[in-house]
Amino acid sequence: MSAKPRSLEDTELRRAALRLAVQFTALTVVLLGLAGVLVYGLVSAQTRSAAEQTLISAVESDSPREAPLDVFLAVYDDGRLAVSRNMPSGLPDEEALAEVARTGESRRDTVTAGDRSYEVLTARRGGDVVQAAVDTREATEQLRRLALALVVSVLAAGVAAGALSAWAARAAMRPMAEALALQRRFVADASHELRTPLTLLSMRAQMLRRRLAAETDAPKSIEEAVHAADEVVDDTKVLNGILEDLLMSADPRQSGPLEEVNLVSLARSTVNSLEPAAHRRGLTLELEAPEPQVLVRGGQFALQRVFTALGANALDYARSRVRFSVRKSGGEAVIRVSDDGPGFPPGFSRHAFERFASARDRAEEAPGPRHYGLGLALVAEIAARYGGSVRALPAVNGSGGVLEVRLPAAREHSPF
Repeated sequence: MSAKPRSLEDTELRRAALRLAVQFTALTVVLLGLAGVLVYGLVSAQTRSAAEQTLISAVESDSPREAPLDVFLAVYDDGRLAVSRNMPSGLPDEEALAEVARTGESRRDTVTAGDRSYEVLTARRGGDVVQAAVDTREATEQLRRLALALVVSVLAAGVAAGALSAWAARAAMRPMAEALALQRRFVADASHELRTPLTLLSMRAQMLRRRLAAETDAPKSIEEAVHAADEVVDDTKVLNGILEDLLMSADPRQSGPLEEVNLVSLARSTVNSLEPAAHRRGLTLELEAPEPQVLVRGGQFALQRVFTALGANALDYARSRVRFSVRKSGGEAVIRVSDDGPGFPPGFSRHAFERFASARDRAEEAPGPRHYGLGLALVAEIAARYGGSVRALPAVNGSGGVLEVRLPAAREHSPF
């Protein structure tokens, strides 16, 4: 696939993650804002209620000297006015005193004197008229500080929620992005891998049909038809192998359950299965296994594909022999498959396990099906899946190619 659809999909995923982050942040800010408004309203109501109770209690006082420290009191009795000694300028409100003295009804006012504001309650108590005033500046400043703190808290929480939601959205989108990348890779691999063998299969089927239609010599025709049919069968085997590799690469669950697997047995099985192909090419297969068992934890089928892919690659390039080696080294199981072909050039090991990578010339006149470059990439994926590594060793004095896989060895169980 081209880079354009890939970039479009990545852009859409980023936009989706951004939308999720913005929506979550907006929801968080709205909820916290509503909570802040509720808190501010409750505190403001409590402040007003406290001021109201203070004024009601103050007007019950008999003398300005009995007023609380934060209350200014004025008592009007038979034309005489007694006020608190620290009564601010602008108080008492004589108009309110005269009106309450005349009507007898309590009166509530807000009086501004200079840069201060006072809540004033004027009420009749017996034959006297009492006026109490409370400075609201401190309460107003407290409410202003509370509002500022709430706004800052909501903004800070919004920033934190935005960062957290952006991280969470990216984390949530990452599996989807990986799934899309896996899907793109599978489609690309399938189209690349299947095109050549399908073309060969179609051509050989057409040639078989033409030969059967044109030949008049029956024995010769039958012999050629059988040979052509064998080629078609070989091509279908190649297709089956490619499909198995593609499916395993696309779905890690195809690896099978984790279990203890004896790599020596897998190597021996691989040598036996590759023996007919090696014989047709005039190659010798060797197995070197100093120990009868080298155990690792992994999927039986996936690890078998490792040996098959390594062996098939070596058969493509070997001139006379292919050697399998399985041994333990410290806490690792080491698999080596070597051939006496052209080997890997220096510096190619970084790219040897990429899809469709190739840097060696295939051995001349090597019969049998050709492999198309997915096997070693699959080997690298399986090795990484089980905590291992893989590398291609460069040729030394024309010694050929060496592929090495290292996997964590299974812990040995004591019989006691």
